[in-house]
Formats: sequence, structure tokens, C-alpha cells
Amino acid sequence: MTESEPTFDRFFDSMESLADTISESLQSQVTIEDSNHHVIGYSSHQFESDPARISTIIGKKVPNTVIIGLRKKGVMHDLENTSHPIRIPAVMEVGLGPRLAMCIKHQQEILGYIWVVDRGNLAEGHAERIVEKAAGIAGRYLLKQRGWKTKQEKTFEDFFWKLLTSHYESEPRIRQEAEAGSILLPESYYIGVLESDKPVDEHFLQNFRRIMDAYAGQRLLFQTAEQNRLIILFSFVFPVEGTELLSSFVQKLIRDMGTSEGCRLTAGCSPGYREYTSAAAAYREALQILEIKKLLPYHARELLLYEEIGFWAYLPAILEQKRSRTRRSALLYPLKEHDREHKSDFLKTIAVYLTMNGNLKESAAFLHIHTNTLMYRLNRIAEITGRSLKETDYRTSMYLDILTEETAQVNGWFQEPPRFRE
Repeated sequence: MTESEPTFDRFFDSMESLADTISESLQSQVTIEDSNHHVIGYSSHQFESDPARISTIIGKKVPNTVIIGLRKKGVMHDLENTSHPIRIPAVMEVGLGPRLAMCIKHQQEILGYIWVVDRGNLAEGHAERIVEKAAGIAGRYLLKQRGWKTKQEKTFEDFFWKLLTSHYESEPRIRQEAEAGSILLPESYYIGVLESDKPVDEHFLQNFRRIMDAYAGQRLLFQTAEQNRLIILFSFVFPVEGTELLSSFVQKLIRDMGTSEGCRLTAGCSPGYREYTSAAAAYREALQILEIKKLLPYHARELLLYEEIGFWAYLPAILEQKRSRTRRSALLYPLKEHDREHKSDFLKTIAVYLTMNGNLKESAAFLHIHTNTLMYRLNRIAEITGRSLKETDYRTSMYLDILTEETAQVNGWFQEPPRFRE
């Protein structure tokens, strides 16, 4: 061991002290990260630095642009598939100078990374030896932290499920248990449910946490998975007025997670609440959005927020009522009989017309017919039924009866996307 090679058989109370020890020996800047590229330790020695390290230290996390740039260059692939330190040439496109780096692993699982700035002063072999020893210590530290974090996550998850299942009888009891578990409850919150077309596994959860970490202005407090559903409780850092920001956040989350996981996602989100005794009701509201989206995928395709649910909230109750009755809609009967006897398409015509909010051009485009043909059909429908679609009660009743009695047919008609005008 040379004079400048440190001993690692002592206790390190933090990753900061480990980073400083490496830095003192190698006379270079050191950064230690966890598996999500959050900074858990960096050396305090002030040498000249490059933009990538400066922005990492300031943000306590490696910027996404740097990670993406390194992945495109194959640097992260080489680093993560090597069991020893490697020398990395400069990638100036992302502001990163030369580095000596090592991926910290435990049984092939990535725990974190050590990065040492290479100013041309890192002796071959000696620097690698020091980094490799340091990686062993950092690995043990990260495994210990994970054990603590796992226990804490279980406490959080148990508490969350109690909220979702109305376990607590009062708000003071909730606050008391939160304080006992060191859980800081935000002043207001939302509950969202994301549903994927594949199971929500650990990889999905890691991606979700990474994406949420990159969002500014949101705070994720609780998350739990159930088969192909991810249930979350989150808040905004600043007070929110209206639904625009909430809708934008949920849409972005679906888009980013869908792209990252290569899956199809739907979501439902509750209104904002202050009382945590309302968490179970908020959860049911988020689930109701998903229920309606499954019932009528096309018609509810843009529905995300319970605050915007409107009459859709009553559809399940109407369906339940209709199931208990054998009598079918008297309003639809004349059209169905006409279609059956004359092989016409009047029921589909009226369903499309009402779905398109009475827009003749869009309805005709969807049905692949001329607007004049559509107007003829609508006039014939009025003659057959003896009612005008200008009557609000008739129009509304027809629409609800079509959606709740002809659900399977409606979903079949609206499987292909309509030809909307620009």
C-alpha cells in the first residue's frame, strides 16, 4: 500500500466521508450515487469541475440529459456490465469530462455508482484499486439503507391501505398514527389509480418513481400496487386552482409511463381533499373513472378526473336498474324494428350523431356517408319515432338508453377511430 492509499477497514458514518477519503487519496473530485442517480455523497474538495458535475451537485441528482446522453453513447451499458472500475472518455455533448467510474452491485443488482473526475492525475491500477475497495463499502451502506427503507416503505404502505379501507374512525386518530410513523401528511391530497395492460412489477415501480422524481411541483407520499393497478396519493407543492394542472399532470404521467414501459395505461383521479377520513371515498371515485372507461372505452376516452365526470357517474346505477327489469326501451324499439325489417342502419346513425354532439360533418365522416344522406336518415328517424331530436328530454333519454342497453353494439361501432376534422 502506498502512502496515499487510504485504509478502508474503519467505520464510515456517511457516504460524504467515504467520498472525501477517496478524494484525499486521489486528489480529485468524487461523487457517489444510488441506483436512481440521486447523489448520496460527494467530496468537499474544491477542484475545477465540469458542467455535468456542477449541475449534479446543485440538483442532488444527475440531470436526465446527462444520463440519456451517456446511454446513447453506450457508456452506461459498459459501466453496468462490468464488475470493475473503467475509464470513461469525455462526453462533451452533455458537459461530462473524463471519468474513472464503477457500478456498485450486489448479486448482479445495481445499487449505485462511484464517479471520479479524471484530470489526468489518476495513477493506473492504484486509482482502480481504491475505487473498487470504496465500492465494497458503499455497497454495504446501500444494502443497509435499503433494509431501513424497506421497513419504512412497509409502514407507509400499511398506513395507506388503512386509509383506503376506512380503517380509522376519526381525523385525530389518523394524525396520531401518522406522527408515530414519522409520516408528514400534506395539507391537501389527491388519489390516483393507474391501470396497465400488464402486471405492475418492480421494474414498473422503479420507472414510476424515477419519472415522479423528475416532475417539479408534485410530491408523491404513498404508493401501492395491486396486480395491474398502481394506487398513489400525491399532492402539489403549491396550491392549485381549477383542474387544468391536475389534468395535465395525469396525462403526462400516463404518456411518460406508457412510453417508458411500452404498455397501455388508463387512469382515474379523485378531486382534492383535506380530510384523510375521505381517502376511501377518493379511492372509490378514482376507481369509478376506470369502471366507466372499461364500460365505454371510446366515449370515456378523455375522462380522467372525477371532478369532470358529469352524468357518467350515474351510468352504473342506470345499468343496474335496467338489469333488474325485463322491459326494454320503448324509445329504441321503433328504430330497432325498422333496422331488423329493412336492413337499415338507423340505430347506429342516431348513436353516432348523438356521440358527435349533433355535428353533421363529423357524424357523416364517421359513418362514411354524405352529409345529405345523414340528414335524410335523421328526417326518416323523426318520421319513424314521431319525435324530434331537438327535444332535450327525448335526445338525452335516447342517448342514455343506447349507452346502457346497446353497450356491446356501441363499443363495436366505435372500435375504429373516427375521422375528425382538423
